[in-house]
Amino acid sequence: MGDNRHISHDYSVTLKENIASLLNGTFTPRQEKFLLSTAHALAVNLLRIKFSRTPGIKNHLGLNESDLAYDCIAELFERDAKNQLIHFKTYFSNFDFASLSHHETLLQFRRLVTSAVNQGLMYVYRDFDPSLGKIIRNIKLAVAAHKTFVEIDRFDETCIAPIDCDHSEHLPSVDQDFLFLLLHPHVRGDEFVPELLSIFSRHIREQEECSRVVPLISVALTFRALFIAKQEPHEVSTDGNNRRFETIEIIEKNIRQIKTEILSRNNGKERNNPELTEKYFKVIQTVLLAKMNETNGSADSLFEGLKEQLHNIKMDEYRKSHRTKLEYFYKLCREAIAAELVERKTNPPN
Repeated sequence: MGDNRHISHDYSVTLKENIASLLNGTFTPRQEKFLLSTAHALAVNLLRIKFSRTPGIKNHLGLNESDLAYDCIAELFERDAKNQLIHFKTYFSNFDFASLSHHETLLQFRRLVTSAVNQGLMYVYRDFDPSLGKIIRNIKLAVAAHKTFVEIDRFDETCIAPIDCDHSEHLPSVDQDFLFLLLHPHVRGDEFVPELLSIFSRHIREQEECSRVVPLISVALTFRALFIAKQEPHEVSTDGNNRRFETIEIIEKNIRQIKTEILSRNNGKERNNPELTEKYFKVIQTVLLAKMNETNGSADSLFEGLKEQLHNIKMDEYRKSHRTKLEYFYKLCREAIAAELVERKTNPPN
């Protein structure tokens, strides 16, 4: 224990020395490398904690903590016209830095990185999954406008809880599956976010199995899943040829967008063969278009579709080398398409 305290003290001393150098203009590349590695390590740890409490987020995004951590802290290391790390300098200039203890410096550094991680995640939700980003934004707006929820910070995670009730924080945290099953019988699928929040408020109050303090992102993911579950894909083909052609365009557009995102993120790495990825998305498009015709458009038919692209593939090889990734891409496409159909249904274009 004594060694750990000694290491922690040395670490905080070095951190303060580095930030002092940044503020007085003697900052070196070696010190910047230390600051970057320290911020990245802290960001990775924060993301792991977040994902351990809400694993649905990581599964939904399909990103690893290390890459995501760099994305989240990248803005902190932007330079101004004088080649200075302006965000660090601005933040720590708010304090009488010389009077801060080493421990206080470390706490402020953690606060800055934590804020960057939380903000970075919001950007990721918005850019990687615009429909989820819109739901998150609408939840925040509704909470602020209607004052029927309180925002609570739990371990650097924004949570919400209904007002005027016992939050039951001694009970286990609610998970997304529980929340989905709790709300599903009471949701039509055409509600706006404020109405969904009212349904959520009523039923989270009535249950007594879990805490009533729920991460905002879990609420958003559940609302999104409810929209998708309540959407009836076959309905879109019953309103005539114009509606059908529009739906085909939505399917093809979303598949192209997600394929572009995947290929861009993979950046041609050997383990992510671009030619194979192209084949995956051809299969997905075939399956989803087949679903419009009420044929077998489920994930069960993905193997048959891939056999048309890789003629000699066997089921064992499919399960070992292709199934997980192909089904994940299929899920991304299906959810994006369903989300846009829901959006058009609830907010039809003029």
